[in-house]
Amino acid sequence: MVFNLVYFGSPSFSADILKSLITKPIGNIKVVAVVTNPDRPTGRHQLLTPSPIAQLAQQHHLPVFKPDKLDSSNLAHLKLLNPHLFLIAAYGKIIPPEWLDLPQIAPLNLHFSLLPQYRGALCIHQAIKNQDRHTGVTLMEVDPELDHGPIIAQVKQSISISDDTASLTKKLTRKAIQLTKVVLPAYLNWHQHKKTTPNTPGIKIYLPPKTQDHTQASYTPSTSFLNHANAHIPWSNLQQAINGYQSAATHALIRSLNPQPGAWTDIDQQPLKILSTTLNQDHLRIDKVQLPGKNPITWTQFLSGHPLKI
Repeated sequence: MVFNLVYFGSPSFSADILKSLITKPIGNIKVVAVVTNPDRPTGRHQLLTPSPIAQLAQQHHLPVFKPDKLDSSNLAHLKLLNPHLFLIAAYGKIIPPEWLDLPQIAPLNLHFSLLPQYRGALCIHQAIKNQDRHTGVTLMEVDPELDHGPIIAQVKQSISISDDTASLTKKLTRKAIQLTKVVLPAYLNWHQHKKTTPNTPGIKIYLPPKTQDHTQASYTPSTSFLNHANAHIPWSNLQQAINGYQSAATHALIRSLNPQPGAWTDIDQQPLKILSTTLNQDHLRIDKVQLPGKNPITWTQFLSGHPLKI
């Protein structure tokens, strides 16, 4: 039996997971279509551009759906595909109950935290900002509430003191690909035959799926929180961190904001991007910065032209 899977996603890391499903199929699971965000204006000229998911699907001749609204008329097109599974990975929209009811087996979600911790979209940002030593990937069944459904499997990922959101996203994407290859066949086997599966090293599998402990749930801010204004760090705070006060917390905050929207400060009323920092004996060290319209430079180069009292 072939299991038809409809994939929901939008950003580039989600496209990496989809590419793995397409180019290295898992058993008898077949991706039959993708659902992604509508084309968005990008670049200096604000040209309408398909999402990375849409571009990848088009390369592999898969049907692409880009609904503005997840309504009944758009749902009717998906019904024709006879889906057994939905797999959602950073789609960017709340999926309504009537859509969740469509797949014959279940709608599933890949979430980049160890649920019930960090429900919501900024799970990677929050784990870095809070100086967590570990995070992970959760595969779960989806219900109408946010990141609330039963857990099928989880895998841990350590967080390096140098990780920013981009590097940690790459690590978690690799974990998510590993997780899907191991757990999706096990989940389908359990669904068909109610056979449990022994845990794979590094992956904790729950079959039947485990209800989350909702009393332990924590939530992240909405994606609108990550904007230029909220990425500002006062220069006085950076000075204190350079001198050893709250240096680890400041280093974590900068990493959580980079590369997008990008941590920045202002010195003598001039904005300055803080591209990278390190910790040196509990003192913050600024490594690389960037002035508006200029190329990145080292902090030493910046100081040579902008003497500061720190």
